[in-house]
Amino acid sequence: MTVPSLPRRLALAVLFLTRIPVRLDPPPTAAEIAAAGDCFPVIGAAIGAVTGGLFWGLSAAGLPALAAAGLALAAQMALTGALHEDGLADMADGFGGGLTRDRKLEIMRDSRLGTYGGAALVLSLLIRAGLLAATPPAAAPALLAIAQGASRWLPSALRIGLPAARRAEEGGGLTAAVAATDALPVSLRAAVPSLLLPLLLEGITATLAVALALGLVWWAMHRLCRRQIQGVTGDTLGGSQQIAEITLLCLLSLQ
Repeated sequence: MTVPSLPRRLALAVLFLTRIPVRLDPPPTAAEIAAAGDCFPVIGAAIGAVTGGLFWGLSAAGLPALAAAGLALAAQMALTGALHEDGLADMADGFGGGLTRDRKLEIMRDSRLGTYGGAALVLSLLIRAGLLAATPPAAAPALLAIAQGASRWLPSALRIGLPAARRAEEGGGLTAAVAATDALPVSLRAAVPSLLLPLLLEGITATLAVALALGLVWWAMHRLCRRQIQGVTGDTLGGSQQIAEITLLCLLSLQ
């Protein structure tokens, strides 16, 4: 895989992770977007810092903590297009509602929201809003920057050792267009910003805890995806980010 320049990878990460319009010439390829996975934690941290800053501002304006947290998360989803939340919901519907591998993949491709997906989405929002509401407002930008930055290591890392569950002609998208062997160098590069920010903001102990939590989520999701669909899809990559973010928020809230 040819690695684009750092400015182009950052622009690709903004294009992929947010609704912010980015014009690139030449237009990006699937391989380029995958190579930009090392910048996902950087853009994720920026998204988290903005969300945390909005929560801080709304709290300072006098809004109750839970209302401020809900509005901040709503603004974040408007910014990101609820990309990872959509993946979590589709993954929950497929894994929960299908009995066979093919049926699970068929359900995950369906744009309609089912019972399992709705429940997973509600739980994700409730848990994240509750944890954010319990956070001192001034600490929220750093907390969310760490959690949302580091959790975006998972979409690149989960490809290690797992093939695309769908072929390109079956609508496999990015996961089918890029070889799983390319995931290792991307995830190694992505690990640097994922762990550098907690090291700078919280110290070595918190950084080791973040690394351990990410490793455990990776292991659990790797086993789950292999067992359920013998591979990965874009939905499982997005779902893994949500699970990692919630795990990190819980962990950092205990500090």
